[in-house]
Amino acid sequence: MRATRILLLMTSMLAVAGGGWAAEPDPAARACDHGITLAFLGETARAESVFLWVLGQSRGDARALTNLGNLALLRGDAELAFSFYTRAADSDSADAGIVLNQATALMILGEEEAARERASDGIRLAGGAHQAGSLLGLSVAAPEDPSTKGAAKTYLSKDELTSLLRLASGHVPRDSTQIDRTAPSKNARSKGVVWRSAGARAGDQDTAALVYWKR
Repeated sequence: MRATRILLLMTSMLAVAGGGWAAEPDPAARACDHGITLAFLGETARAESVFLWVLGQSRGDARALTNLGNLALLRGDAELAFSFYTRAADSDSADAGIVLNQATALMILGEEEAARERASDGIRLAGGAHQAGSLLGLSVAAPEDPSTKGAAKTYLSKDELTSLLRLASGHVPRDSTQIDRTAPSKNARSKGVVWRSAGARAGDQDTAALVYWKR
């Protein structure tokens, strides 16, 4: 009887230990979190090394590809950034944030129509304008017209999309953009949806821009 109890106790301890190992965070996920932190601190070279390590562990890792694209965007290479985002989207086509990053890169490259199309796709995947803005570190200001529920919209007008993309791309280092797009158009503000920085990330915009970092 006592031997049976001891055996059961040992089995239970082994099960707990096994569960503990299974519950350990994914090393690649922890590395991505570390890389993102480094990027926000301006340590882009170290962040790049981290994301390349993740990519080496898992070829086609959408997290590493997305975040490498963000670093390329911060360095002023929107074309390379778009290439990374496209590869990331191939690995994870349902991630709205990646699609919105593609739109931001296209906006910087001067491809406004294509950028708006991708932004529309991203908003649809995210489930609405509010959710899409949150992915980019933005929030939707309350519309002047109470009957206009901008945050709940799944479709945005051309001007509203342009406003979103200009605000996002406008926080990429000024000398890295091909076209200065920092000022939203007057028409964009008259449509009821006004984008503004989400407070928690406002202080980091100059360092990490308004892009979606995939964890």
